[in-house]
Amino acid sequence: MLRVRSAVMLAAVRSALAGLGLRPVDLAARSVPEADRIVAGLEATSAREIRLVESFTTSKTFTVMHDGQTRAEVVAALQFTAPDVKAFAILESRGSEFLRDRVINKMMQTEVELAQRGRRGKVAISPDHYAFGDLLDDGDAFVIETVPRRQDEPLFKGRIWITKDGSHLKRIEGEPAENPSFWTRRIHFVSECAPVEGVWLHVRTVARVTMRWFGEYLVRSECGPYQMLLAPDTPVSGF
Repeated sequence: MLRVRSAVMLAAVRSALAGLGLRPVDLAARSVPEADRIVAGLEATSAREIRLVESFTTSKTFTVMHDGQTRAEVVAALQFTAPDVKAFAILESRGSEFLRDRVINKMMQTEVELAQRGRRGKVAISPDHYAFGDLLDDGDAFVIETVPRRQDEPLFKGRIWITKDGSHLKRIEGEPAENPSFWTRRIHFVSECAPVEGVWLHVRTVARVTMRWFGEYLVRSECGPYQMLLAPDTPVSGF
C-alpha cells in the first residue's frame, strides 16, 4: 500500500511540474550534488563577466502600482564603473512622496550598496550563502531550489534559472530571507536577466508586495537600453 501511495504522489508531482513547463531531472543520472556543480559554473561565468565590464550606463524605471493605478514612478540614469561603483541620478519623478522615499529610494540605495566589493561577495549565489535543493529541467536552463543559510535581507528563498549554454543567471524567483521593513508583510519577486554584448545583465524585476494596512502593491524596475564599455581585447564569443 505504501508503494502504491508513493507512486501516486510521484505521478501527481510530475503532473504539477509538467503544468509549469518544468521536467524533473533524472536523479539517477544527476544527484543533488549536481546542483552544486551547476552553481559552480555560474560562479565562474559571473567572475569572468565582472572582469569583462569596465563600465555601463542605462536608464532604470521604477514603478509602484496599487489597484491598477500608478502611485509612484521614478526614472533614473544608472552609471556603473568597475570594479564596484554604482550611482543613480534621478531624471523624472512623480506620485506619492511616501512611496518614492520608502520604496523606490530604498531600492536604489540597496543596489548601490550591494555593488560594493565587500558586500557583493556576501550575497553571491554560492554554497557559502545557500543550500541547493531540487534540480529541475526547463528546456534551455536548469532550475535549482535555493535555501539561504542565514536570515539576511539581501538573500532570498526560492529558485534560480541557470542557462545550460554558458552557465548564465537567467532568472530568480522567490522572497527575501528576512522582511526588509516594518511596512511590508510579504514580498514575492521575479527578476530576469538577458544578454547584452555577450554579458548577461538585469533587465526586469517585478515584485508583489503586501504592505501592512495598505494591501498589495506591484513594484517594477526595468532597465535599458545599455551602453557598455568592455575590457579591451577580451573575447565574448565564449559565453
